[in-house]
Amino acid sequence: MITLGVTVTITSDGKLLVNSPVDIPKGEYKAVIVLEDKPISDDLHDSVKNAQAIFRQYIPPTRKLSEELVQERREESLNE
Repeated sequence: MITLGVTVTITSDGKLLVNSPVDIPKGEYKAVIVLEDKPISDDLHDSVKNAQAIFRQYIPPTRKLSEELVQERREESLNE
């Protein structure tokens, strides 16, 4: 038995499309599929919020990376 974490697509005509992320020999297989409560959102706003939430797990909101980058560039320009 193999457990796969995949993203599936359900088309407007009810077909289920699955892209296998691993090499599985060609053939028919019995499978159990568990779908989440709602489809993945294609909304840009939701995508940005999700990315920010992941980012904030590692970088606190009080840290200003843009200011750090500007400061690094200034220091680099002084050494040129």
